[in-house]
Formats: sequence, C-alpha cells, structure tokens
Amino acid sequence: MLVRTRPYRPAVAFRTFDRSFDRAFEQLTSSITAAAPRTPVVDAAWRDGDLVLTVDLPGVSAEHVDVSVAGRVLTLSVSTEHVSWERSITIGSALDPQAVTANHVDGRLTVTVAAAAKPEARTIEISTTPAAIETGGDAPEELAEGQPENGTSDSA
Repeated sequence: MLVRTRPYRPAVAFRTFDRSFDRAFEQLTSSITAAAPRTPVVDAAWRDGDLVLTVDLPGVSAEHVDVSVAGRVLTLSVSTEHVSWERSITIGSALDPQAVTANHVDGRLTVTVAAAAKPEARTIEISTTPAAIETGGDAPEELAEGQPENGTSDSA
C-alpha cells in the first residue's frame, strides 16, 4: 500500500490562517461602518419655560435647512445632494406654535419654541337675575301647567 503524505509547512499554515482571519475581520468591520447613514441628533432642553432644540449639521449651509410649523407640528428638514433628513415634533399645549425662532450658525441649528402665554386670572361676576331663554321665535316660551320656573318637574 502506498500512502502519500504532505510535509508540515508552518509558514503556509500561518499564511492561510492570516488570510482567513483578515477576511473575517474585514467583513465584520465593513458591515459595522457601512451601516445605515447617520441622522443628526436633536437635543432638546427647557430654558425659562421655552423649548430649545439644537441640531449639529456640519457642512450644511442654512439654505439647505428648512424649519416649518403646521398646526402644532414643528418640522426640521435638511436636503442636500448627499443628505436628506426630516424630523417632526408635536408641540405641546404649554408652547406657542406661533412663537418659533430658528438660528443657524457654524453648522449648528438652534430652534426655540416660546412658552404659551398663561391666561390671567379673572373674577367672574355672578348674576342674580334670571337668564332669558331663547326659543328661536319672537314670543317667549310658555311654561307647561304645573311646570316650575327652573325647568324641573315635581312629579318624578
């Protein structure tokens, strides 16, 4: 019986292992770095009752940035050749959607939503005269016989 054997060559074994390890490491790192494009982070903070939103947009000029309000929804958007991004935020009742300001300096967008004006406390005058009942016609409504003036019935 004839048996053929290969001589052990450590250099060849290490090169094969190195290539396999390099290939696996390259696939792992490329899948991590080639993940979905990053979207800007919107930081929110309260200052003196106002909501202040800050977004870092490096390399994006102010003409590519849009801030809009529709109803109670504030929308921040960026549209360039390389980046398209939009974020919508619902403005709560404590904030005034008509009092929104935006500032873009050195790649940082700062949007401030002012607090809604709080209604002033007032005193309500209490009337002691009966209120007139509107019937839709010119004649005053007649009360049914036995019906008290306050509109309730004694025969319950």
